[in-house]
Amino acid sequence: MQSTNGHHVERTSSFVNWCLGRPRPRRDKTPANDCGHSFYRPVIALLISLFIITPAFANPEPDIPVRSHFNKDSSCIITVEVDPRCFTDDPMHERYLMKVDLTYRSAADLQKLKDQAADAIQRWVRFELMPASTLKPEFTFTGQNQSPLAKADDPVVITASWKFQRPAGLIGWRVHATKEARYSIVVLNYLDGIEQPRSATLFPGETSFTLDLSTPK
Repeated sequence: MQSTNGHHVERTSSFVNWCLGRPRPRRDKTPANDCGHSFYRPVIALLISLFIITPAFANPEPDIPVRSHFNKDSSCIITVEVDPRCFTDDPMHERYLMKVDLTYRSAADLQKLKDQAADAIQRWVRFELMPASTLKPEFTFTGQNQSPLAKADDPVVITASWKFQRPAGLIGWRVHATKEARYSIVVLNYLDGIEQPRSATLFPGETSFTLDLSTPK
């Protein structure tokens, strides 16, 4: 009895050869009339390659990094980065907004992105400063982690920045991800420019630990 696996390998090899237009092994001397299929071979091969390759182009799901900077000179900076892919229906299969795109977008389109980021932050993220402070952010287009946009294909994010002097009586800081949040909120804290080892990744409805600011750092 012949091996079933052998038949499977033979059939697979024959199919691949057919797609690539290779001559198949002849079992007899009957002339082959394969001309009718010659047009379809490259088409089917292309479809198969697209089916295999397309998933490789998927980008990682965006998250929302929140970075707090508290310094000894009482200066404080809070930043939130929003990837414009967050505003699409399928961000993992949407390409990044790139530096070169900023050149071709109208001022109205760029302002719309900033407005969308402002709305998303308001709905998805809550800052909890104790005591509470009323802060107004400034929105700019930057690279990830506020890196400068140097190359044409550098990914672009919308960075919201809150800059303020440390209010009297400030004893702690934490972040809350609202139940409306569509993406995870990543909380990173810096004291005098040094990233703190403890971070937090928040899912909808979760609150980070409280960063103790009760004593001068």
